[in-house]
Amino acid sequence: MNTISDDELLFYGSVETNFAYHYGTVNLSHNNPIDEYTLNSKILSPIETEDHQLILPDIPANFIEIQPTTNNIRTISDEFCYPLIKTKLASPLKGIISGTRSALIKSKSSKWYRLKGCGDNTDGFIIKSLSNSKSTIRGCAFLHTAYRELIMTDYISHILSQHKIECANISIGWFEYESENENSNRINSDIPIVQDIHLHQWSNIVRCCILMETLGNKRLSDHVLYGIEQLFYLIISNDKSHPINQSTLISLFSSERLTKSDQNNEQLIPLSTWFASLTNILEPIDYQNSHWLDLSSHFSDEIPLDIDENYCKILWKNNINIINNALHTEQSLGDLLCLLYKRFGFECGSILGLMHYHRISWGTYTDELGIHCNAHPNNLVIKLPSSVSPFFLAPLDFDMSFTEKSYQPNQMNTQSFDEIIKLELSGFQLTLAGDSQMSSGVTTWIEIPDDQWTSARWLLRDIMLNEFDSSYNETIQNGSIQSFDSFSNIQNQAMQSIIRLALIKTMKETG
Repeated sequence: MNTISDDELLFYGSVETNFAYHYGTVNLSHNNPIDEYTLNSKILSPIETEDHQLILPDIPANFIEIQPTTNNIRTISDEFCYPLIKTKLASPLKGIISGTRSALIKSKSSKWYRLKGCGDNTDGFIIKSLSNSKSTIRGCAFLHTAYRELIMTDYISHILSQHKIECANISIGWFEYESENENSNRINSDIPIVQDIHLHQWSNIVRCCILMETLGNKRLSDHVLYGIEQLFYLIISNDKSHPINQSTLISLFSSERLTKSDQNNEQLIPLSTWFASLTNILEPIDYQNSHWLDLSSHFSDEIPLDIDENYCKILWKNNINIINNALHTEQSLGDLLCLLYKRFGFECGSILGLMHYHRISWGTYTDELGIHCNAHPNNLVIKLPSSVSPFFLAPLDFDMSFTEKSYQPNQMNTQSFDEIIKLELSGFQLTLAGDSQMSSGVTTWIEIPDDQWTSARWLLRDIMLNEFDSSYNETIQNGSIQSFDSFSNIQNQAMQSIIRLALIKTMKETG
């Protein structure tokens, strides 16, 4: 793998894995423009499995197919001349871990690629028992999910690009893994060659890996928001007292929003943002010029003990200096945090609003594998600054997404399409509001024992959710995004540094 810059280590990841080659085929998807007409002309019959003991993802939508092609196969990076799979073996070809079944590779051309479905960790395509009579295959994509991911990524990217919003992934193609046989082309390489031991089970089911160019890997919830909330305790004031003006902060909430602290019965604290959202007591917060965070507040120069890598220590110091220098010339740390959370809310609401305006579900349905909802903050990647898009975030993970026209209700999915997008909206709101039990896609959460910083968490989450609601409602009504706050260069650099500190704190979270 090519040399990785410090920024790439933060935005793409640092935990390595080894790759091996596997027998099979490499297929490219077509780069033809995608629109609703083209999308629906690709519809075929739903996928079925002959053996009902094997349970596969069953999206309630018409089947999408891509005709495989190996034309122009030489246009992709040399690393992908054969299917790749994660391995325990030593290998000169390295990648970066992304969750359980995916990984990233920085190619010789310096482009980054996501391999979605290249093995369950390094155990290949394992057969997982669901019950005494039912099993599923883990660690791979399937033809129907690979086709859907590639086509829907193109389709959604085409829609969002009209508003200068990037998708995190760009469709390239897919691998199909095969058992070695007498017709297999011999692989001559210093990269190890492995054979997955599970391919003989349900051998009629093709195991696939989706290949996409990618803009990043770190997620809004598990890496950025979780990381920022770990930074709270590193904020200090000049007089060394608690930097939060608790009485001022509490005054920003309505009386029905307040409850007594478990730690101190005489202290009022706000109820959580997710509870306020559920009970319809969430209100706009007039936080500007409130000075809820002492004006002298800044980040401590001390490097946290859990920052142990030398390059991370250097990055930490550099970004602390950028933030603290900005506070001398531009505005308070409290205002910067509020602006950053407001921006996250705006971008989330705009992206989900555009998808729903165009009658696209991110992927909310029920099948024998469980209840699925892909509309959550961890399906938004934080990306490096780009001249292509002013957005900080980019959406991904469309292998379960479907349009209203392709939706096929069944016994497990009887809702109307309007009910589906209402469920997506509600689920996104609650996970953004801090309900850590709402989505299996958002699982990382930090408990804050300090009443003051707990109150600050809900203040910032309120700001983010209010802006999400505002931008979502505006976007789904008009089909266009509203204007958003522009930042000065100093503000933007300071916000990017806050994001980088959060990513340093969560570097060991592989997503």
